[in-house]
Amino acid sequence: MITYLSERENVVEQINSICLRLFDAWCESRNVTPLAYLMHCWPMINSTPHAVRRLGETMHDLRRYHADHLDDDDFQILCEMADLIDELIERPARTVRLRAEGEVPETFG
Repeated sequence: MITYLSERENVVEQINSICLRLFDAWCESRNVTPLAYLMHCWPMINSTPHAVRRLGETMHDLRRYHADHLDDDDFQILCEMADLIDELIERPARTVRLRAEGEVPETFG
């Protein structure tokens, strides 16, 4: 389970890193519409599935309704972030029930 948490934390960190890059770029270029969308859901207070899903949905809406405010690089970065979010949301959390010494732990989910 520790490996799973570590992988999840790495993906969350990648998503936050992408958001920070976009934030800096959109602030510098004064690209207000994408910046407003990003600030609506980021920074995330926590990395619960709900918070991550909200970020993904908001960025999807930005790509869908305001693609004219995005350059090709921004669009590609948002697609990369969407892939990471999908990976994070679709991968179910695994629970492990430990058994007596010598027995192999059972995995559920």
